[in-house]
Amino acid sequence: MVDSWSAIGVLPVETQATSVSCSSIYQSEDSEQFLYEGYCIELFQDDAESYYANLTGRNPGVFVICEHEEDEDEDGDEGEGGTFRPLLVTLSYDEMASYIEVDTPVFDLPIPPPVYDWVEEWVLDNYQPEKKHKRARQKWADNTWKPLRRPVGS
Repeated sequence: MVDSWSAIGVLPVETQATSVSCSSIYQSEDSEQFLYEGYCIELFQDDAESYYANLTGRNPGVFVICEHEEDEDEDGDEGEGGTFRPLLVTLSYDEMASYIEVDTPVFDLPIPPPVYDWVEEWVLDNYQPEKKHKRARQKWADNTWKPLRRPVGS
């Protein structure tokens, strides 16, 4: 049987946890669900444009970036399978894209309304879009040099 992993949701909380924990919350013969608690979304000024792009995009998302932990067999060798463990949770498109570029598993989930409201307020307070302006065209050719113009065949 092949393992299949997915993230099914993000639960916002008011208080910051002091540690990360994992607990099994559902188990059947063919599946198991885990609840990971203690991950904190931090907002950084230099990612403000990325948060703005996320909020104004077609499907605003919370990105759960995971790491793959290989299972070890009795001899200490890495076996097949393994588990995914969340590494961090972010709202930054740029951060998410940097992990995808190196083939790190990333799950995209809808932003819960309280988190959306919190980030929207932060972006409105901290992000000022840069004015778009047209660049002046640069002259690449030097006016002092002109090619010789001769008729063809002379």
